[in-house]
Amino acid sequence: MNSFGIIVRGFAAGLVSTCVLSLLMLSKQWVPQLDTITVLDGIARDFALATGMSAPFSGWLWHFAIGTLWWGWMYAVMEPILPGRRPWIKGISFGAIATLMVWIIVLPLAGAGLFGLQLSAVQPLVSLALHLVYGVVLGIAYAALSRRRGEAQ
Repeated sequence: MNSFGIIVRGFAAGLVSTCVLSLLMLSKQWVPQLDTITVLDGIARDFALATGMSAPFSGWLWHFAIGTLWWGWMYAVMEPILPGRRPWIKGISFGAIATLMVWIIVLPLAGAGLFGLQLSAVQPLVSLALHLVYGVVLGIAYAALSRRRGEAQ
């Protein structure tokens, strides 16, 4: 199996999953406390100021970069060791890991506190739900791309 191909499939699956997640996020944007893009924009504020990008644009840019490149790559590397035989189960496992990383690292860095509780009492549940959906789509998309290449699952 070609390592480069594995990573490229991870990026492609990450892009598909990020697009699906983005549609879900747009549907819940009417709740300002749960606006993930604003949280990401808070982290990327210096980047936005340095490049002259508008605030929402930099948040969306970070969202797609993280979802496609970071999580896509990480899933491709971790897929063989994730629990479960079915792609959606592997995806749920990965989504849970991603949620923990966001709760413990990203949200505190964004000033939202541990688990994002400074934003809202339901923020941890929303974050978990979004990451689990992302993981399921990621697992299924990655498996579909791997099958297309003729690789065994």
